[in-house]
Amino acid sequence: MLGRRLPKNRRFDYEPRFYDPKKEEREGRRIKFKRNYRLAKARAKQRSLVWLIILAGVVYYIITLFSRISD
Repeated sequence: MLGRRLPKNRRFDYEPRFYDPKKEEREGRRIKFKRNYRLAKARAKQRSLVWLIILAGVVYYIITLFSRISD
């Protein structure tokens, strides 16, 4: 190990098949990934509603369990 040089990383160069640098240069913009915020917001609301229902069910179960134990 002493005196040995560590191997260096190889340079990664990848050009997509359908990439046209001239067209990209003309348009003067970068490729952007679009995210549909309305859809993400609606999914978040659905998830929170599901968790609220599950939580209500667990609370109801615990209350009924304790009421049976106390009798």
